Amino acid sequence: LFFDKHRHLVIMGGGGSGKSIFAGDKVLQRCSTEEGHTWLVCRKVAKTIRWSCFNQLVGQAREHYPDDIERIYEGDMRITFRNGSQIIFAGLDDVEKLKSIYNITGIWIEEASEISEQDFNQLDIRLRGETKYYKQIILTFNPVSILHWLKRRFFDRVDKKGNALPKKITRKIRTHHSTYLDNRF
Repeated sequence: LFFDKHRHLVIMGGGGSGKSIFAGDKVLQRCSTEEGHTWLVCRKVAKTIRWSCFNQLVGQAREHYPDDIERIYEGDMRITFRNGSQIIFAGLDDVEKLKSIYNITGIWIEEASEISEQDFNQLDIRLRGETKYYKQIILTFNPVSILHWLKRRFFDRVDKKGNALPKKITRKIRTHHSTYLDNRF
């Protein structure tokens, strides 16, 4: 999964499965080795992101990538790298605010089961344009209802009538399901 280049990397797992640590490490690795990234890390509610994703990535960055960090902006929750890459953090309370963010090259949606499919669609269209590196949206979440849009869109791989989706759609998606038993740490 660390080297996976699918547009949508969908990681479902229970508590302790390591999905958030993995996603954070992949984002940090790409930002430290690939110049010019603007990664957006988001959750549904803005006030929850500081105590989850931001603090996690700051800790991981300080531990594993200290020489690559240019600055950590505590106030507006942003991490910049010496190579010009950056990670910005935002809540999806007001998706309209995301329209002003320029040149997003990657997105990590933590607790993706909290957002609506409409929120996801807005994020997906923000990831556009030509870049030197592949663009990817990483979705991490705990298992949810079989009626949730995430299951239908990413795991079922069939349309509403039960017909298999075209390969051009499914080849953009990589799914993974883990439990705490899969986490060697």
